[in-house]
Amino acid sequence: MKLKSGSSRIKRWGWHLLAVLCLAMTSSLGHAGLLDAFTDKNADAEFLPVGQAFPLSSSSSNGKVTAEWRNADGYYLYKHRIYLQQGDIKLEPDSYSQAGKAKQDEAFGEVIAFYHDLEVTFDTQSLNAGTAILHYQGCADAGLCYPPQRENVEVIAPQSVAQQAITTSTIQPAMPTEPNTDSWFSGRSWGAVVGIFFILGLGLTFTPCVLPMVPILTSVVLGQGNTSGKRGFLLSSTYVLGMALTYAAAGLTVGLLGAGANVQAWMQTPWVLIVFAGLFSLLALAMFGVYELQLPSGIRNRLNNLNQGQQGGRWLSVFVMGILSALVVSPCVSAPLAGALVYLSTTGDALLGGSALLALGLGMGAPLIVLGTTGASVLPKAGAWMNQIKALFGILLLGVAIWLLGRILPATWVLLLWGLLALVYGISLGALEQANNGSQRVIKGFALVLVLYGACALIGALQGNDDPLQPLASQYKSAQSVAEQAATHAPFTRLTSVTELERIIASEARPVMVDFYADWCISCKVMEKEVFEQADVIQALSHIRWVQLDVTDQTAEHIAFMQQHAVFGPPSMLFFSAGSEQSNARLIGEATKSEFTQHVLMHLPKSQ
Repeated sequence: MKLKSGSSRIKRWGWHLLAVLCLAMTSSLGHAGLLDAFTDKNADAEFLPVGQAFPLSSSSSNGKVTAEWRNADGYYLYKHRIYLQQGDIKLEPDSYSQAGKAKQDEAFGEVIAFYHDLEVTFDTQSLNAGTAILHYQGCADAGLCYPPQRENVEVIAPQSVAQQAITTSTIQPAMPTEPNTDSWFSGRSWGAVVGIFFILGLGLTFTPCVLPMVPILTSVVLGQGNTSGKRGFLLSSTYVLGMALTYAAAGLTVGLLGAGANVQAWMQTPWVLIVFAGLFSLLALAMFGVYELQLPSGIRNRLNNLNQGQQGGRWLSVFVMGILSALVVSPCVSAPLAGALVYLSTTGDALLGGSALLALGLGMGAPLIVLGTTGASVLPKAGAWMNQIKALFGILLLGVAIWLLGRILPATWVLLLWGLLALVYGISLGALEQANNGSQRVIKGFALVLVLYGACALIGALQGNDDPLQPLASQYKSAQSVAEQAATHAPFTRLTSVTELERIIASEARPVMVDFYADWCISCKVMEKEVFEQADVIQALSHIRWVQLDVTDQTAEHIAFMQQHAVFGPPSMLFFSAGSEQSNARLIGEATKSEFTQHVLMHLPKSQ
């Protein structure tokens, strides 16, 4: 009995340690994205924009569409990535102007590549008159693989040949290529993309956005009674299947809607963040026992009848809870995965989108299946511990709500909320109570650390500080001169109008730096604080006009300007001199202070 009691105490310590670690992970997520490891830090400035690498024109006539590329030297198109699509119909070219060159490609294996000029013809008699989408993708020998491209072309039906002349046009991109994560996903085979999403799902399982779903699994799937390993496996698999199929449906939707859905920006709009932060807060109240977390009575009674009143993990109700869990977690997951989702939208491939997001859900659910299968041995027996664990996950849910609100609330308010959360949780763990045994002393130690951090965060917030990792960093600047205080603010001219931006670029005598910014872009905020507001950076780049284009609420002119300059999304920094872009100076993605300063001064020195 003593051994068993000691084992239970060790498990309880583990849960409380998990809480502290997860809170630390949640508070620091604003400083790092999950996909950072998969994306290139900067774009290679020597590569041509896609429109110059693969200049394209098209012509349409009686039942035919002809596309012609004049590829730049060292650039090639993939044969298997050229096709014409209208709705569910996909057409491969009927003829090619060249045989192509066999090439061993790192992404696709053995492929046919087209260098230099290429002309292809499509037989469009099976298509309706109107618009179709021409898909193509190319790479550079130097190592860059461009995202899949989608271009609008006109289709003229055979019967209208007498009424319509042949039309020729220079293609303009139908949609912008959004995030810079595309460059890592594109050029990969179907199996590779699906595998990547499965691995991403595994990684997301251990983020604070998914960990709070564990108590739902334990309470809904395992129930209150004893569950065998086999039954636990089947129930947890049912739960995960509901979650994964929900993601698959999202992938199908993204694949069908295309990039015009603007998934990244939509999922970061304030009302979406507020709604889901509210949902997490409501779930937290349920964990604290304010109300019972369950389906509406009508649905619950119907499910009870369908499942013959089984207690605990009921097959259909478990499946439904898996669906609901995916819906609750989705805005939190989509923030780091927005780039990948928009990549799926640019492919226009519903099958790929559904398969990739299904793999994502299965990856997220794999550890949950392990937990459900081995729950009898991993988790303590049902009892008083469940109330402690529910309270623990209630705190985590509130942490996730704060993290979501951190994208729209002032940073000082967010620090204040983190302080209150840590303080309350520390007190609830017994920081102010007497410890009577070894296990209580260990828990009290964790509690005192939380109370100390919470107090520091509250004091820091009241002083105007905003960094959860440095809550007491001094903001007191009375000893500084007015000029020194001004130097801590980035000297940007902030705009939302592309017309005004183009006027500045054309008229400014100095070089112009254009920084693409969005409120929902975490990396933008990191660079704002760690790079642009640093006095030595401001001094080093004093010979440059700083302009910031806010694309938080992306408009048609924003999209057109970004598309014109091959900008996939923020953060991106372009540099102009005498009205023309200095393409070798551009920076794509987050950069450190030293990287940014050295790069800019190398291409735009003060002496120029």
